[in-house]
This record gives sequence, structure tokens and C-alpha cells, in this order.
Amino acid sequence: MPLALRLVSNTLTIPAALARSVQRKRQRAEVLSVQRLSTEHLADRIALTVLTGHPDKKALAGPLNSAILEWSARDWPALGQRLGKLDRRRAALPSGARIAPAIAIELFRHIAGPETCRKLDRGQPVNEAELPDALFEPLLDCIVLAEPDPALHFLAAQLFLELGWARHGSDQTQDLTPDRLDAARTCFDTAHQILEEIAPQAPHSAYFAEVNYRVRAAEGSTMEDLFSLFTRWRRSDPTTLTPFAVHGLNMLPRWYGEADSVSSFANIAWAKTHEKMGAAAYAATYLSAMEVDPQIMLGMDVPAFREGLMDMMQHSDDPDVTCNAILRILWEVSADAHGLTGREATSLRRARCELRELFFYLVRHALGPVMPDVWAGRWTEAKILHAVAEAFEADIQAGHRVSIGLDGAKVLTT
Repeated sequence: MPLALRLVSNTLTIPAALARSVQRKRQRAEVLSVQRLSTEHLADRIALTVLTGHPDKKALAGPLNSAILEWSARDWPALGQRLGKLDRRRAALPSGARIAPAIAIELFRHIAGPETCRKLDRGQPVNEAELPDALFEPLLDCIVLAEPDPALHFLAAQLFLELGWARHGSDQTQDLTPDRLDAARTCFDTAHQILEEIAPQAPHSAYFAEVNYRVRAAEGSTMEDLFSLFTRWRRSDPTTLTPFAVHGLNMLPRWYGEADSVSSFANIAWAKTHEKMGAAAYAATYLSAMEVDPQIMLGMDVPAFREGLMDMMQHSDDPDVTCNAILRILWEVSADAHGLTGREATSLRRARCELRELFFYLVRHALGPVMPDVWAGRWTEAKILHAVAEAFEADIQAGHRVSIGLDGAKVLTT
């Protein structure tokens, strides 16, 4: 650019940049003024409809209690029949998670006991003395010596998958000792062998396909093999978004993928499913991955992602559960420096701002009852109230009241 033009350009750019800076500071001040309001004041301005308890936990309670009784009584025929029926029906919880594998996870936690589960929830490994392999041997004896329902093989494989991750600890491998890694691999290998033996009897089982994918991903695979396993899982359970979320997560560079792997897979997901599911699979792919690595947002088509989130709720058995789960992720990932330790690039800051705007949009146009147990973690009704309030800052500052309930959000101007 000629010098004269550069001078003119700079002369025009500096005031514009200054104006944008002033605007951003003013906007931050307005947000902070809402954030400074007490919970009592916000509760007076915003009326939330709050539902306590996680709908998944409520829906799972009956089948899980029966499964625990059957495990304790070693009533393998009844347990196998229960899981097999759930698998054939592709029975799901309100969140969309399939009931059969959900029972297996909770059954594992029941067997492990509360003290061990507290360690697991903190990402700490547990050894053989704390959680003996022998606790699971009765089921192994059953599938070896008898000819039980194939679902019991899937259960056994999933229990050893969970045991492997318990031996492994969190996914941060910097402090992973050889002993821990060997113990985890032994469990993953056991799970793999169980599935290999029963595979011919499970050509259409969604439960088998899910556990098989997760086991192979845990023990180590190739991108090509993992994609084949994903394809089988999706075909055996074509109405669920879970395969897209799980495979999208595995496509992160820290595991199986490269820099553009999540973006490429999201585009494939959209191409294969948009006629029946809209952009839901596209959004599900990114939603799980961005929570672990926010950098992948840079390859995301934001309008398609927003459309996909709405499609996820539309296709959900319980849109309110799905909406609450989505909002929690959007808020946390859009927070400053989520998932990063160093200086943040301007492009990523911009992506976070777009994500926060998307949070505001969904609060205003999709949120119904608030479910603190779905947000989970450190989220409380009060903390959710403060987050939601930012979506209505202009209305609050104008003196309006807001009601959020079964019919969505309404701004009351009188």
C-alpha cells in the first residue's frame, strides 16, 4: 500500500478502534452492573421455574435397583433378560443415553462402593487392593461356563472397561506409571476378548456396538478402524447422537485426530444425517469436543452450530434436559481462558464471545424449566440465575421483569 494511503488508512482506523474499545468497556461495565446485583435482587427481577433432581437418575432408579438385586442374588438369567430387552428396544433415558450401558456404569459404582467412587470422581486411580478383580469374577464364570444372554457378555465387557479406567485414573498421562498403564491395559484386553467371543451373536446390537467402540478406543486403535466402529454403532442405533459426540471427542489431536479432524468429521456427520436430523449431529460433534479443547471452535460454522443445537432439542425425548445440558457447556466454554493455560489468541477470544452470544440466544428462545442437577458440578440455582440474568441485562436495567417457565422466557414490560 502506498504511504499516503497507509496514512489515510491509519488515520481512519485509530478513531474506529478507539470507539470499539470504548464500546466494549461500556458493555463490560453494563454486564458487571448486572453481575453485581445480589441474588435476592435478581430473583425479584427473574422468576425461574426450577425442577430438582436429574430426570435421568429418576428414570434409571427402577431398572437399576432391579439389576442390583439380580446381581446380588447372582440371578444371571433375569439380569441378562433385562439388559437384552433394553438393548433390543434401544431404551433411552431423558438425556438420550441408552439405559443398558447406563445401568452397567451405575452397577459398577455400586460394586466399587462409595469410598472408591469418591476417588474415581476426583480422577484418582484405584488399585487391586481397593477394587479387586475378584468382585467381577462371578459374572466371568457365568459367561464362560453357561450360555447366558449375549447382553451379559456386553455387561461383563463394560464392567472391565470401567475397571480399566479406574486403574488408569484421569486422562492426564503425565504421571501415569507403567504399573497403572499395564493394569488398565489388562482390563481393556479382557473386555476386548469377551466381545470378540460374542461378536457373531450380536450383529445388530446397539449395546454391543457402543461397548465395542469404547473398548477399542480405550485400548488403542487407528483412525480408520475407529471410524468403522463408529459407523457400525451409528447404523445399529440410528436415532441417537451419542456416537457423534463420542467420536468427535476422540478426533481431538490429543487422542486420535489431527488439527482439522473434528471439523472434517463434523462435516461428514452433517452430510450423512441432515435430511433426517438437520444439523444436530454437526452440533453434537463439536459440543463434546469443545469442552475439552476450545481451540476446535475456530473451525466451526457458528450458524450451523446454532441450528444444530436447536435441532438437538427438537429431536430430544426431553428438550428441557437437552437445553440445560447445552447451556452449561456453552457458558463454561465461553468463559475466559477455559481449557487454556497460556495467552489466548484474538481469534479464540472472538469465538468465545460468539459462544456467549449463542448462550444468550438459547436462554431467551429455548430455555424452559431450570434443572440445577443437569448443570451439575458447582452449579446451584443461584449461580444459574446470575448466568441467565446476563441474557436479560437490558431488560433488567430497563426495570422489566422476566419469567422463565414451561412456556419459555417472557419479558414482562408492565
